[in-house]
Amino acid sequence: MTKESDALINRGDDSPSKPFQKILQPCMAEFLGMCLFVFVGCLTVQDPLGIAKTSPPSAPAVAVGHGFAIAFFIVAFGNISGAHLNPAVTLGILLSGAITPVMAAAYVIAQLTGAMVGAGFVRAVLPLEEFMAINGGAHILNAPVIGPGPGILCEILLTTVLVLTVLLSAVDDHNKSSLAPLAIGFAVTVCILAGINTTGASMNPARSFGPAVALSVYMPSVWTYHYVYWVGPLLGAVIAAIFYRIIFACPEKRFFCKD
Repeated sequence: MTKESDALINRGDDSPSKPFQKILQPCMAEFLGMCLFVFVGCLTVQDPLGIAKTSPPSAPAVAVGHGFAIAFFIVAFGNISGAHLNPAVTLGILLSGAITPVMAAAYVIAQLTGAMVGAGFVRAVLPLEEFMAINGGAHILNAPVIGPGPGILCEILLTTVLVLTVLLSAVDDHNKSSLAPLAIGFAVTVCILAGINTTGASMNPARSFGPAVALSVYMPSVWTYHYVYWVGPLLGAVIAAIFYRIIFACPEKRFFCKD
């Protein structure tokens, strides 16, 4: 498997070596994929079954919207960039040894930029009243109910589920499956159903960052507990990568017991 843009779905040994295909095209796939994912994801929060100015978002609509979006973006962009669409996933894949640090950094920059543009499109589409009713689709910790500590723990565990699913179904040479997009989409859906009323179930720092930037124009307090949506997912990615490299990886990738 290649070291860079082959992180989720193998592009084959005949991948072009030109800079456009190896660097610019994958980064543009991460940018556009993240932009559209944030746009679609944020708009699912204004599902008419959930938004009545007093009701919380409809959990099934948010979970299914994000899960399906991830699945079809992996199918669309997987052979170009691997369709990480998540800095936590990129970190997990970096620690698994399937992408170089330089490409990982380029991916994260593309993801954060795409997330901001996607959140800007949400604001452009929605009237201000509706935009504020859903907090721009941003993740905001309900600190009086869930403190930062439990919030971080929730994000760690949910992201561990997601990143392990990615590593085992799409990255590992011995275990990867053609059903990886479906498995990853299901993982996102289930984790959102589990955590939406706790932290919002981000599992994705870019998905949280872009909408927070758009919302901060009207609600600067969005940054108060924003660190939860970075610390939790990144630690979850590290834990998933540790389990992968020590226990579950193919012999070539395991740190110990290579026989």
